[in-house]
This record gives sequence, structure tokens and C-alpha cells, in this order.
Amino acid sequence: MALSPRKKNQEVKKEPLKKVQGNTSVKKTAAKSAASTLKRVPVIKRSASVLSKKQPLAPVPDIGIMPPKVEARTYQEMPRELPDNYGDNQIYLLVRDPYWIYCYWEIQEDHQKHHLAELGGSWESVVSVLRVYDTTEEGKAPSVSDVVLQNMSKCWYISTQPNHSYFVEIGLLHRDGRFVCLARSNHVTTPRSGMSEIIDDQWMSIDFDKMYALSGGFQVGKSSAELRKLMEERFKNAITSGSGAGAVSSMSSPVKIKKRGFHFWLECELIIYGGTEPDAKVTMQGRPVQLRPDGTFTLRYGLPDGKFIFDCHAESSDGIEERVITPIVSRNTERPAPVFKAGKHL
Repeated sequence: MALSPRKKNQEVKKEPLKKVQGNTSVKKTAAKSAASTLKRVPVIKRSASVLSKKQPLAPVPDIGIMPPKVEARTYQEMPRELPDNYGDNQIYLLVRDPYWIYCYWEIQEDHQKHHLAELGGSWESVVSVLRVYDTTEEGKAPSVSDVVLQNMSKCWYISTQPNHSYFVEIGLLHRDGRFVCLARSNHVTTPRSGMSEIIDDQWMSIDFDKMYALSGGFQVGKSSAELRKLMEERFKNAITSGSGAGAVSSMSSPVKIKKRGFHFWLECELIIYGGTEPDAKVTMQGRPVQLRPDGTFTLRYGLPDGKFIFDCHAESSDGIEERVITPIVSRNTERPAPVFKAGKHL
């Protein structure tokens, strides 16, 4: 049976509708089969607490790429040790206080051997000494004293006097008195032990009465405005009469102080005397001692503050017997500040 055009359009429209309904039915069938598959897979539910305590975490799958291994690096400082010496031939002085200076040095062995050759090349005939020069008095020859070094020392404390200038030479002293210098130190000056003995010729004195008068202290009954006006007039007159310095000097006149010539000093000497056989050989600090015909001898030394060791050897004429006597002498002088008695005029 033939269809009318209107019916044909209706039939054409129904066919796509059936296809859509057919697709929907396929999707529903696939969903049902997937749900039935999921129902057959057992599902185990665990709480977070059980998983963290009993079940370890699943291992990370190996995908063939490993992260680079980072090694822990720690900074380790290399130990640093001070060298035994720096290859110098130097000696230095440092002031500790008015009565002591500290001396330290560095002398190389080849430098010593080179200068030892000038004295004969024998260590048995020389001693190492510090020769201390006191250069306080300008224009005069410095006073000299020797300190014998012992036990391969590299530093020494030297006894000094307050407000004195010094420098030191380290060298080798031969038994015949010859001396060769290995190094010379810097110059230092020790501080004072008390107040300065220098008194200025002029001191500025203050006329308190004049200051009190300028402030109006003697003019009772004046008001503050009147006092201020009076002060201004007086200062104006002082400035117009001269310079500012002159105005100040007019208020206070310098006072001449007589410079005192009083002085007092004291020194000590050490006398060492002894005796032995007239034909014996005696040395003091490595130096030969001249004996008298009866075998006695006397030695005199200036004794500054400090501790001094005198090494004295006596050897028999046949060289079989030797005796040693070592006096140890110390001196400590106190120098308090000058005392000016009350009621006495300078």
C-alpha cells in the first residue's frame, strides 16, 4: 500500500527514534554486565588505623628511572698549627709595666754559626746573652748590662726602671770579652710609676671673689633683670677693651710656681768575693777571673731590680776536679710617689 507523503515523513522520523532506543538498550546492557563483574570482585575495607599499624605501604613500582644519589657532604676544617719559626732573625721588646719589659726573639741556626765563626767557631768558649742598653739620658753613652741566657730560651723578662728608654741586642759573648750581635730590638720607654715630676711653670688661678662679684653676689637687692644688664655691660666693656683672650686673662692672672730642684736617687752594687788555689782556673758567667797571688778574688756588679744568677766555676790546675758555686741574687726597689707635706708652701 502506498503511503502518503505525510505518512512517509512520519515513518522516516520513527526509524531514528528506534535506533536511539536501541543504543540506549545496549548501554544499559553493558552497564549491567560491568556491575555484575564488580560484584564478583571481593572488596576489603580497612580503617586507616589498621592500615597504618599492620599493613605496610605498597612498594613503589620500578619504572626504570632512579633519582640521582646525593651524598651528604660535611665541612671539615683542616687543623692549623703554628710553625716553630718563620725563618727570621729578629728580636722584639714589649712593655709590661714600669718595672718589667718582655723580650722575645727568633734566631736561625745558620745565622748563629755564621757569626760564631767570627769568634773562633767554638760553642764552648761563648755564651748567649741579652745586652740591654739604657738610653734615657740623651747625649750620653747608654748604660749597658748583660743577661746570660740559659736552657735554649726564646723569651725573657728584663727588669727595668720607670720612665726609662731601652733597646736590646741578642748576641754571642766570648770568654775574652768579645761580643757579636745577632739581632737588635726596637726602642721602648717604660711608663711612670707615680705622678709626673714635671711641674708646669704657669697655672691658671681662679679669682672666686671677682666671679661672685660679676654675678651680682655682692649687690643684694638687685633684680634678675638688673643683674643680667649689669653682666652684659661688664662683658661688653671687657670685649671692647681688648680681645676675647685678654678679657679672660683679665679675670684671672697666672701664678708663677717655682720649679723645685729637689732630687733623690739610690743605686745598689753587688760585691762577690772568694778564694781558691792560686794556680786554679776560675770563671764567672763564662768569663775568666783574675786571681790574686793568694788565690782570692773580688768582683763588683751594678745591681738593678730583678733576679740574677751568677754561675761561678773553679777548676784545679791539673784539670781533675771542678767545683761550682751559683749565687742567686734578687733586688726589688719600691719608688712611691713624692709626698708634699701639708702647710708647706711650694
